[in-house]
Amino acid sequence: MSYKRTTPVTPDEYNKIWHNCWNEGRTMWDKGDISPALRELIEEKKWSLPSGEGIVPGCGRGYDAMFLASSDLHIVGADISQIAVDTANKLRDEKGISSSLVDFRAMDFFNFEVTNKYQVAYDYTFFCALHPSMRKSWGDRYAEIMAPDGHLIALMYPLWKDEKDRDIGPPFLLTEDDYHQVLDDNFELIHIDPKCKTHDTRVGHEIITVWRRK
Repeated sequence: MSYKRTTPVTPDEYNKIWHNCWNEGRTMWDKGDISPALRELIEEKKWSLPSGEGIVPGCGRGYDAMFLASSDLHIVGADISQIAVDTANKLRDEKGISSSLVDFRAMDFFNFEVTNKYQVAYDYTFFCALHPSMRKSWGDRYAEIMAPDGHLIALMYPLWKDEKDRDIGPPFLLTEDDYHQVLDDNFELIHIDPKCKTHDTRVGHEIITVWRRK
């Protein structure tokens, strides 16, 4: 189901989209592997992440969450869909990755109880999946759950769409300014790479960024 930017929608109604997608096996956004931009940032550019706790909202099958997890950084992969979580846990077990490094939980990003702040967050195909009316809440929520000096890695996508699809989503077309509007009060942009590596079908449509919690 698609929405126009101007179409009013409640969060509960919107969440049903993702439950239905997973229930019906419609996960066309899933590329089946770690994001090339994230791999490049960590492995090639040697970006140093804080240690502690991390979160990947809208984690899907969990490729990126598993990639980020280490003995110094425990990752929570969060998804609204129990099917996504079960699939991610199964894939993690098949890969022989310990649940002490990464665990997947069915939870609503906007409503779970925050017991400990996160030092790292990774956001990809999550911001664009939200209705534009929910974007301020997205920025406020990251400010709420992240520790001072924590790093939010935001892989911006999609930065381009056909003219006929520009006002329809998900995914919704976005710009770098859309992130600045909802993050600048609480985060500082400390890294941006417009020429980051991408999946073949997303060349020119992605920019990887890192934001530090003030």
